[in-house]
Amino acid sequence: MDHQEPKKHFASFKVSGAKDSVNLMWVCVWIAVVGKIWKHRNIRIFIGGRIDHNEIFDLAQLKAWSWIKFKTQGVCFPDWCLEPMVCMKFVKNL
Repeated sequence: MDHQEPKKHFASFKVSGAKDSVNLMWVCVWIAVVGKIWKHRNIRIFIGGRIDHNEIFDLAQLKAWSWIKFKTQGVCFPDWCLEPMVCMKFVKNL
């Protein structure tokens, strides 16, 4: 997907045939990842900071989990880190 077309990139994150709650979780993941990349880009450009790809991934994973945890029950962080797709299968309503 072309990074110059964020709407199309966002739309491509939906899983065909998946429950709405699962697709909403993927939206949370997309927003968390793009948001953390954008924040670190700004740090690099405006403050001269160093970009740490592992930190971006870890922070995006934590952000997505915190949003999903707020809306669901029973999604613990270790499970989310190891098997996020398994967590998504058991969500009833988001």
